[in-house]
Amino acid sequence: MTDEVDVAPAPATAAAATPAAAATPVLSSLAARRKLTNLKVDYNKPDTAGTRTIRKLGEGEGMKDHYEMVQMLYESGSNAQVWKATCKKTEADVIVKLRNRHFGVGGETVWRSLLTRMLNLESHSNVLGLRDVFEDSSSYYIVMERCSGGELFDFLQTETDVPERECKRIMREILGAVDHIHSKGLIHRDIKPENIMFHDTSADPSTPKLAQHAKSVKLIDFDTCLEYEPQSPKAKHIVGTMGYIAPEALNGEYSPASDLWSVGVILYILMTGDMPFEQDIYLDDPADTRCGSTGMLDLHGKLKNAEIDFECEPWPSFPQAKDLCQQLLAFEPEDRSPSARAALNHPWLAGT
Repeated sequence: MTDEVDVAPAPATAAAATPAAAATPVLSSLAARRKLTNLKVDYNKPDTAGTRTIRKLGEGEGMKDHYEMVQMLYESGSNAQVWKATCKKTEADVIVKLRNRHFGVGGETVWRSLLTRMLNLESHSNVLGLRDVFEDSSSYYIVMERCSGGELFDFLQTETDVPERECKRIMREILGAVDHIHSKGLIHRDIKPENIMFHDTSADPSTPKLAQHAKSVKLIDFDTCLEYEPQSPKAKHIVGTMGYIAPEALNGEYSPASDLWSVGVILYILMTGDMPFEQDIYLDDPADTRCGSTGMLDLHGKLKNAEIDFECEPWPSFPQAKDLCQQLLAFEPEDRSPSARAALNHPWLAGT
């Protein structure tokens, strides 16, 4: 498992949505949202089926026997590298993430359990699943499909006009991915634009015809994932990226609701081009990233007292989108949308 704490910059350009042709009543009351009990997810039933396991490389066998390592894309400290590679057997383009076996006490057991869960995770069109995982005496090698369409982060930096229809599509696919992993007993803990990729599926005959004109969204990078149950103990260290971490997570209380907060931040950026909070909230470099530390408690207080601007453009023209974003960015986790599945059934996303 990795602890990643970054300060996220605000996008450079605004993404303007196109006004909707007609308005539908906004599902604004908490009481109304709480009636969606049939859309809640049973987190007591994680998916444990599957027989795929981590493959141990034999003596004298290496990754070079299976994959041509074409180019190192980036390096994260001394523990991880990400490579562009090609499968020698199928010639498929892949990404290989190398993770050194340097873990804290008990950390490797958790890591192996998570990788095995991800290997056997039921496939979903908006989740970048694992093709394979290898290990040798020094490292793990996580093999993933290579996405062809770039990061959502780059999209937000370059697009100056994002139509409402496209905002809806992107949000549906993100929430679909989040609902999928939540329903399998996992939480992501680092949902951000850099961990959402676009992938051209137009040549894939299994892609629905209506979606073949667009690049599908893929949720990626499951290093920070955690197996979740309602009785899960508090986390000890902050995991995620500043600007997208839910307030309660600063106290170690990670849950499916904390992932929904991160999705809410992304929706706010999609609609306005700006982060929901002023960046001076995150200016102080946290010296102590333990959950509940003085610095994390201070940040929690700042977020509690901060106000999100829902009167700026284009929110007045999009009351439904505003309502959904307010649900996702409710400060208290119990006040947020009950689940990703419930958010998918919000009137804004239920329409075309």
